Amino acid sequence: MTIWIITTGNSDVQLKTHEQWEEFYEEVSYSENNDIGNSGVDFLDIQRDKLSNLFPVPARVLGIVYQNHLQENYGDLKFPLLDTFCEHFSGNNDETPSTIVVLLTDQKNIFINDEEELNEKVQKTESPYWQDTCKLEPILRQYFKEKNFKGELLFFTLTPISDNGLDHWENTLNVVEKTLEEVKEKLYSKLKHHPQETIYVSHQAGTPAISSAVQFVSLSKFPNVKFLCSNLFYEKERKSEPQLVDVSNYWRGMQIQKAKQLIIKGLPAAAKEILIGIVNDQTLAELNKIVDLFNINNSLPKGEEIQIKPEIHRVIIALDLVEIFFEQENYIQGVAILNATQETFLKAAILNQTKNINGYVVKLSSLVKWSERGLFIQSQRNIKKIINLQKPLDILSQLNFPVPEDNHSDFKFWNDYQRFEKKMFKLNNSRQFQWLCGLRQDLKKWQWQLLESSCQYKREGEEDLRNQLLHNLQGVKKRDLIKYLLGHKQDLINLITKDNKEDSEIVCQVYQDRVRKPFIKALKLFALLPEPPKENQLKLKLQEIANSLK
Repeated sequence: MTIWIITTGNSDVQLKTHEQWEEFYEEVSYSENNDIGNSGVDFLDIQRDKLSNLFPVPARVLGIVYQNHLQENYGDLKFPLLDTFCEHFSGNNDETPSTIVVLLTDQKNIFINDEEELNEKVQKTESPYWQDTCKLEPILRQYFKEKNFKGELLFFTLTPISDNGLDHWENTLNVVEKTLEEVKEKLYSKLKHHPQETIYVSHQAGTPAISSAVQFVSLSKFPNVKFLCSNLFYEKERKSEPQLVDVSNYWRGMQIQKAKQLIIKGLPAAAKEILIGIVNDQTLAELNKIVDLFNINNSLPKGEEIQIKPEIHRVIIALDLVEIFFEQENYIQGVAILNATQETFLKAAILNQTKNINGYVVKLSSLVKWSERGLFIQSQRNIKKIINLQKPLDILSQLNFPVPEDNHSDFKFWNDYQRFEKKMFKLNNSRQFQWLCGLRQDLKKWQWQLLESSCQYKREGEEDLRNQLLHNLQGVKKRDLIKYLLGHKQDLINLITKDNKEDSEIVCQVYQDRVRKPFIKALKLFALLPEPPKENQLKLKLQEIANSLK
């Protein structure tokens, strides 16, 4: 047994002759017991279509006019699309459906002001209201009776759930999904159909939104779907023939389109799961590389010193990632990566500095060590070995190193460093920032409020968003994130948020102007990035991979 689901549209039933039209129409037009009589709209004058040689009439009107004349005048009616579909079953008895499900439409609820008065939109003959197919049910029942259909005939009506009609894509998808779920429940419970039975779906009739939704939802709800379509061609005159669409190719195309959107939105891991078994290994390997980028995979062997060049490459990737995460409103992950990116920058910038002292070029990379535990000043013993200096503390002073004050928590560790030649001294973010500012005074002039505020040793707990997120499992409000990115500078916050923009839009703009731009400028100033990227390279790569999917 098989099941056949059919959508219906305005041109599915037409007149072969208009000889009876005037008489039948006047019977109902003077009555107040139907939609035509109540509306005052005149459909008396109908014209022959030159291409089909038929007389098209709006579906609601035709159903009302002919519902009482089916026994004697059924021959006046023509069913162009249904006749073509039925040709397929006439030659394939094993596939003849045991149940036919017909999807009708009724948008009356969006064109009515109250129970008695029609909205003025209905006063036009071309209104979607008149194109609804709900009044065709008696005609369609007679059609399948004439075709000697012996199975179960079920009718379901698609009704808009809001003021938007059935040409609204998102709302119509919800309507179709709900309706096909009802169809599924009735088929598999009351009628005892088996879930693996073939479901033929003819979706060409109705609005584009209905057609698209029925295609999509039927594939998601039924395991064995075949699309039965009408293929139009010309041999002196227009003809049509039934055609079964290869659903595997159609399904693959849908999966590809879904994966493309996921990739462009920055969700390559989700896209990869969809594409397994659909695309070749090379494409999956490319996606795996992108997934690794999103995870900022670290291949550094444990215990080895971190190198500047690969880390700066990761910084650029991370800046691109943060932009994508903020656009997705994935703020927690964006903040976490952004903080790690700034900390990586501080360490790399210090390592990359040189200074001429008394004719001797001192590289800071000789004085500090960057490991997975953080950034450390080398022990005095190692400094003496590396750069042959007998007084390492003097050279640090000439490099404007910010010595901890006696009331600072680092003071004890600094004393130990001075006393013991084998000791290293760990540099926290605050001291790294101070040292960089001592080496390059212009760093503080760039309106990079976030870096400056993040590197303050003492700050209010509520202002330390990163700390709240990572240690207290707090959520993120958009306005709090804007304040955080602006370093809690109240005058800037007032200036930037005074316009009536959405906070999500402000977040992305603040990130671009007040974080990414000064960040890129700093990378160039500290000779870490010869040529700054003009665009988000990760976005371009995602688009390139999406475009390559076929």
